[in-house]
Amino acid sequence: MIRIIDTSQFNVRLKATIQKTGRLGFTEETARVLNLSTDLCARFAMDDEQENSLFLVLSETEDSNSFRVTKSGQYYYLPTKLMFDAFGYNYKEGVIIFDLVRRAEYDATLMGRVYQLKRKEK
Repeated sequence: MIRIIDTSQFNVRLKATIQKTGRLGFTEETARVLNLSTDLCARFAMDDEQENSLFLVLSETEDSNSFRVTKSGQYYYLPTKLMFDAFGYNYKEGVIIFDLVRRAEYDATLMGRVYQLKRKEK
């Protein structure tokens, strides 16, 4: 079956940045596309078989493994400092940016909207 590809999801570059405080911050445009709100929670997942794989899972379900989405002014962020410290991310010395890539094939398994965080450093 031939189908037209929905290119609307490719019009905006989704990205998040680890701030100097250790928070994972989202650009205004990314927050809009992800429909971020303080009603959402975020969990993180890793693929043990894939090096440098980090996934963000957004859902309305809060549990002991989730971070509540927080808003400061117009910007949304996650309080991820302790997690990134444990992972050894050196966000204080340089900017760490993630491109977010939608991975809908994992939604059912990880119980939320899944985005892969592809790391790039400046």
